[in-house]
Amino acid sequence: MSTLPHCRLLLRLAAACWLACAAAHAAAEERRVLVLYSLGADSSSAWQRLVHKGMYDELGRSSQGATPAIFEERFDANRVGEDKSMEGMAPYLATKYADLKFDAIVTENFVASRFLASHPELFPGVPRHYVNHGRDQWQPRDGVGYEVTSDFERALGVIPMVAPNVRHVAIIGDTTARGRLWLDRLRQAMPRYPRIRFEIWDDGGVDDLRRRAARLDGSSAIFMLASLRGEGATRVQPRDLALQISSATRAPIFTHTESLVMAGVVGGYVVSGEAVGRLMARLLLGLPPMTSQVQGYYFDYPTAHRAGLRNLPPDAVILNRPYNVWELYRWQIVSAGALIVMEGVLITALVLSLRSRRRTMGELACERNNLEERILQRTLELLQANRKLEELATTDPLTGIANRRKMTEQIAHELERARRFHHPLSLLMVDIDHFKRINDTYGHEVGDQAIIKTATLLTAHLRAVDSAARFGGEEFVLLMPETHIAVAAHAAERLRAQAAQLRIEAEGGIVVELTISIGVAAADPHGTPDTPSSLLVRADKALYRAKKEGRNRVVCF
Repeated sequence: MSTLPHCRLLLRLAAACWLACAAAHAAAEERRVLVLYSLGADSSSAWQRLVHKGMYDELGRSSQGATPAIFEERFDANRVGEDKSMEGMAPYLATKYADLKFDAIVTENFVASRFLASHPELFPGVPRHYVNHGRDQWQPRDGVGYEVTSDFERALGVIPMVAPNVRHVAIIGDTTARGRLWLDRLRQAMPRYPRIRFEIWDDGGVDDLRRRAARLDGSSAIFMLASLRGEGATRVQPRDLALQISSATRAPIFTHTESLVMAGVVGGYVVSGEAVGRLMARLLLGLPPMTSQVQGYYFDYPTAHRAGLRNLPPDAVILNRPYNVWELYRWQIVSAGALIVMEGVLITALVLSLRSRRRTMGELACERNNLEERILQRTLELLQANRKLEELATTDPLTGIANRRKMTEQIAHELERARRFHHPLSLLMVDIDHFKRINDTYGHEVGDQAIIKTATLLTAHLRAVDSAARFGGEEFVLLMPETHIAVAAHAAERLRAQAAQLRIEAEGGIVVELTISIGVAAADPHGTPDTPSSLLVRADKALYRAKKEGRNRVVCF
């Protein structure tokens, strides 16, 4: 009788040990995957936003095991250009992930793929997957390539199918390596459509393209590649270029990429960014990809309707379709009404009624088309105005960088992401030393120059995922996601040393030297959840110590 409680105790201990071992084994088996994006943050690239959404939607729906630990890095080629975005990335990645062992590396698009292929010394032995690498008939020697190639024959074939009156197509491209590759493939597909005259616009600026597009009539169409115009800060991104072209022409605009299907662009047979993201999600889960499902027919309903397109493929994805019953079924309603009228009236009265009705419907259709065109124009103007208001509300007018409100929102967002994915997050609080003395001695104009030069120094050394803001007066905040405090302290020391070399020329030829003090703090993704206020307080305390200990130094909390 006395042995029964002992047996139960032993069984409970054995069960607890088994559960602990299973949990430890599961933690040890968790996949770690590094994802490298080419085009920058979601806010600066519609394509990157679609890829990101498709990847995380697929991971959320998947029942194929646990979601891996995902580490993301971005090259920001849209903002700074391809070559500059890769500068310094190799030592940065090697230092940041020196203590991590990845199960796979996945690159998305041409910049990240070119970088990884040119650095075989990074993460040796880790399987590499090159997705949408942007090079024709290229297979990497150190991994597997999954090139997403636009089917330009079908992309051009959409035009005569849905707009049979089109006899002239203007193709808008550019002179980049990828743009030339696309244009070569389009030239190979053009002979398939002898009734259409093709014209390629790969030169000229935005204003020149708008003037050309404005001259097109109803017998013409535009085929829009993901084209860039300008360089550096004046570079116009493909989506903004498409909006400007659509506001200047009545010709329907077709494209080959989902990121350009929006108000003003009817769509066509396109490569889906969300489908590419789903393909990447399968690679992250260790599953075989499905590259045959990344293209399809996508149309923007209001724009396609305004352009009078018909014969849309039955399997097409229709975006922005209205949910108004009349808009969806108006022809069925008109047909049913006409049938009832036909059964209730005499032949002569019916002929007279139909004649009058036909004339009235023609006038209504003309008025409706004019009204829709005006509404679309006002919508585009409103979008641009809202975007400008948002920039004014979140930008510091003196330096042009983010203000306190924008930075506080960004800190809250990054804290949530750090807790969700267990990533490190560091924050630097920067203060110009003896700023009041500079203002009082040399005047506010010199003080403003000190603030501007410090802001320029901070933004010049940002990574794609970092963000800087003027937090008030001579105080700045630099937010560094996915960065341990040791790496952040090293970056802060480098900024401090470079700031010490800044010089400002005051009135009378006097040269004013600048120094900065920096406080560094980090969020703990595994500890008590931080708030923007608590993280800022710790960084401010570290900055106070730096000031108290003599300024021109870096102190970690």
